[in-house]
Amino acid sequence: MTKTPQFDKALDEILKNLKPHTRTCQQCGKDFDIVSSDINFYHMLRVPSPQECPQCRMRKRMAMMANILQFYKKECAAHKGEKVISQMDDATPYKIYDNNYWWNVDVWDGITYGRTYDPSRPFIKQLVDLLRNVPHMALARYNKKIINSEYTVGSLDLKNCYLSATIGIAENVNYGVWVVNSRDSFDVLRVDHIENCYDVIDCSRCYNSQHIQNSTNCLDSYFLFDCHNCQKCFGCINLRNKKYCFFNEQLAQRAYESKLAAIDLGSRKVRQEYLKKFKDFLYQRGVFRAVYTRNSSSSVGDHLRDCKNCFGVFNAMSVKFLLTFYKNENVRWSQDIIGATDDMDVTIFGPGELCYNVIEGLSVNKVIASYFIGDSMGIEYSFECFDCRYCFGCSGLKKKKYCILNKQYTENEYWKLVDEIKTRMLEEGIYGEFLPLEHSLFYYHDTYAQAMMPLNKESAVSLGARWREKQTLSEISNIQKLTAGEVPDHIKDVTDDILNVAIVCSETRKPFQITKKELEFYRHYSIPLPVKHSQTRLMHRFAKKNPYQLWIQNCTKCKKQTQTTYNPNGLAKNILCKACYLKEVI
Repeated sequence: MTKTPQFDKALDEILKNLKPHTRTCQQCGKDFDIVSSDINFYHMLRVPSPQECPQCRMRKRMAMMANILQFYKKECAAHKGEKVISQMDDATPYKIYDNNYWWNVDVWDGITYGRTYDPSRPFIKQLVDLLRNVPHMALARYNKKIINSEYTVGSLDLKNCYLSATIGIAENVNYGVWVVNSRDSFDVLRVDHIENCYDVIDCSRCYNSQHIQNSTNCLDSYFLFDCHNCQKCFGCINLRNKKYCFFNEQLAQRAYESKLAAIDLGSRKVRQEYLKKFKDFLYQRGVFRAVYTRNSSSSVGDHLRDCKNCFGVFNAMSVKFLLTFYKNENVRWSQDIIGATDDMDVTIFGPGELCYNVIEGLSVNKVIASYFIGDSMGIEYSFECFDCRYCFGCSGLKKKKYCILNKQYTENEYWKLVDEIKTRMLEEGIYGEFLPLEHSLFYYHDTYAQAMMPLNKESAVSLGARWREKQTLSEISNIQKLTAGEVPDHIKDVTDDILNVAIVCSETRKPFQITKKELEFYRHYSIPLPVKHSQTRLMHRFAKKNPYQLWIQNCTKCKKQTQTTYNPNGLAKNILCKACYLKEVI
């Protein structure tokens, strides 16, 4: 028997007449298609069809996740006058608790912030009021084995990690985003099972390598793109099972080692020259697979691994965690997932099933329009809730069930009121929709949305997003500063005195400091000191990734149409369909 008879009756009436059609996005004004496969999901997930296109839905979710390594000092609401490191600044209208206090169930309980639902007011306004009163985590993290890794967000099972986000099962990783099962690496983006690596993007199972992208099972290499099972290669593209190659030229071991010995990558100038040389070589000689998929059947998207029946999905990987192997199956319009099943519109998600419009869900079931939910089931329109069952419009709850706006109800009371609220939201045309951009906890330019869907201030504000003016140098640091030109070109010329000064970013003018661990890493691997801020470097890595969007292009070789994430106006021109790519490269 249904727990929400009014809602189910109203939703069935809507869905029974729903046919494939084209509609106009209420956010961007562009047309998008509602197809039969989407409609099947709406029936399964018990939601109406969306009012916005997949791109705008993705933007809303991503704008609720501040994971691009921007941190502020903000007063902790539990300790007046004490400021802690936070993803929010003092101007943000939301309260925070330092993470240790937030997770302590013995000192505070989110249920104390409960309020009675007022049917005379829109539910979303009541939810937003609640979000402004209930304290949030200073740093959005899962409280699971975080050891000496204070400057991390979206994290679990870490040791000695620094300035990293969306990271799990890692040790000694600095400046990483979307990192799994990795260690002893710096400046990495979307990697798994890597070790002793630097400046790596979209790679798996690589060791002791630098400046590599879209590569797997490579070691002791520099400047690679789309190389697999390669060792001791330099400046190479589209190689398989190779060793001692220099800019795709096969060399004898001694000749290769001689060439490498003549290249001093400890010099910033030399390294930059080879970065440019490699980029030119890549776009002049390289071939680009329209989309990257591996062991994925009946699936459409990019960077898919071990997927089945996935559509409009980007960056989906399988992973073995606690003796369980998680794959992705039957997922639509989603990004950055591990172990998702029967889900739609989920981002940074998994494992989980039967969820819709969720960002940051870990071990969840039947969650709708929510943010940062862990080990929970039957959660809707809720934020930062853990180990909860059947909660609607809640924030900051732990180990609770049958709560609405953080107020406790009996099971029968809960379902009766939820039925009323959901039916009204359905009538208003907002049920299933994620919160508008204006209600994000974070500034747009601090969020995942800015990394993948960048906007300038005017465009962001026009969409309702919040934006913070840039900090001045005096706000950030009062210590001695060095310009990029004053930083030694070669790592061997850097003394420990560098730890006591700030380097002014050559692009943004934002000062940053080098940590002792970082300096040791650069010295050990002969890497010159960076002269760009870690966040600037991260945004450059994001810019090297293809957007989460598909275009139709003609394969350069066979001329047949193929879907690709390579922008038609981008640098990559030699784009091949899967069949032609395999003939050309394998």
